[in-house]
Amino acid sequence: MEKVARKKAKRALKKRTLFLLLLATAAAAWGGARLLRQAPALPEMEPWPEAVMLLEKPQDGIVSLSVARRDSQPYLLVKAGDAFALSGREDVDIRPGLVNEMLAVAEYLQAENTVIDPEAEEEARANPADFGLDDPWLQLTVGYADGTETELCVGNLTPNETPQRYCTVSGLPGLYTALSSETDAFDYDMDALRDFDQPGLDGTLMNRIDVSGNITLGMYYTPVGWYMDAPLRYPLNAGRVDALLSRVSAMAFETCLGEADEMDLAAFGLDDPALTVRLTQAATVITGETAEGEQVSVPMPETEYTLLLGDETGRSGVYLIWDGRVFKASNFLLGFWKQLDFNSFLLQSPVNFLISSLTRVSVEAPGIKAAYAVEMVESITENNLIATDDYGRVLYDCEITREGEAGPMDAQTFLNWYVTLAALSPDGRLPEGYQPAGESRGTLVIESGQLRRVIGFYPFDALHDALMVDGVAVYYISRDGLNAVLNVP
Repeated sequence: MEKVARKKAKRALKKRTLFLLLLATAAAAWGGARLLRQAPALPEMEPWPEAVMLLEKPQDGIVSLSVARRDSQPYLLVKAGDAFALSGREDVDIRPGLVNEMLAVAEYLQAENTVIDPEAEEEARANPADFGLDDPWLQLTVGYADGTETELCVGNLTPNETPQRYCTVSGLPGLYTALSSETDAFDYDMDALRDFDQPGLDGTLMNRIDVSGNITLGMYYTPVGWYMDAPLRYPLNAGRVDALLSRVSAMAFETCLGEADEMDLAAFGLDDPALTVRLTQAATVITGETAEGEQVSVPMPETEYTLLLGDETGRSGVYLIWDGRVFKASNFLLGFWKQLDFNSFLLQSPVNFLISSLTRVSVEAPGIKAAYAVEMVESITENNLIATDDYGRVLYDCEITREGEAGPMDAQTFLNWYVTLAALSPDGRLPEGYQPAGESRGTLVIESGQLRRVIGFYPFDALHDALMVDGVAVYYISRDGLNAVLNVP
């Protein structure tokens, strides 16, 4: 038979033990009550102050915005159907993004601080001139569908760390502040509302850039890099050109002032522009998808764009003409044209052809004459197959043949020498207008399928040679430079 587990019998507490437990419980209760009686009373919590709303009505009930800024011509935006138009200039297309920004603030604008309480005594009120409200920075009148209006007056900036402006609103007798990041939604003059298309250029498609006027610069693209042909012909630094092309791609305008043939161009310095910029964009093909989901390709021919830059706007900007219209743009996005210096674009390392583009390299100096044919050949695997990478692209090897010798030479020996040539860089700038005299101490010629570059070394002083690149001498280089060239493999 299985044994049945027996429950343990509960033992009764002794009377003395029970008495002590009851005594301890009573003492604890008495001590807790005493602590509660001695604890200080918590202060009454003040209710959270209710936000003061300066503007608060549904956006779909707004039918007009009258905007008058201290430093610009006032204008009235009136709702016409589902959009807003400039009263009296309904033919002008409005930038919807700016209007939506204004409506968002007109629908909901909360006071950041209360400077003077509406309940303050009359004698406690301040002079509006102390806050820039006698001649407001902005007077905004919001009209509603029910025929009512609310007027907001915005004055000077406050001394707060977070930018704010003093303001008053009709119907509320107090003085308040509002965040300037919100009131700045109305910091646009009437011209800024005009809709327009941004340039939308692609710097990677640029074939040529010409600048004339206060600055002269001409540069053009070749498959082995960019060249300058004005004010002198010289190869250009790829990094500096890429930076310029990035700025071209990022060009954007702030305000369209109107059609150029309808305006007084002299008022903007555009009758005789400070700079004329011509940009030539290569032919390309634009691909896209129709509304029906069909893939289409549209060929775009080579296109030339002209940019005319005039006077400064006085607010860190510049007036310009683009595509037959007058614009204002910030110097942040357009000012780089006025700061161009052709010297900063000049190539410092004249041996910059990629190995894959080389076809021939030759050196000539007293007692030395060597020429090398360079060819990229398909790489062959041990199984006598054409080598490819992980994406199926054919891999190539560099094959070097020294002219006059049978069969290819050791390619690595040539490549090591070419790397030393690519590291050559000048030690300084030659005097303006300097022309080398005497015979060349040595000549290096590098060629590709598209370009031939001739680099000559001419005596300059006891330690340096003048470096002539394609017939133009700009820099001088240490005598060690020519020694590296003449150390032919």
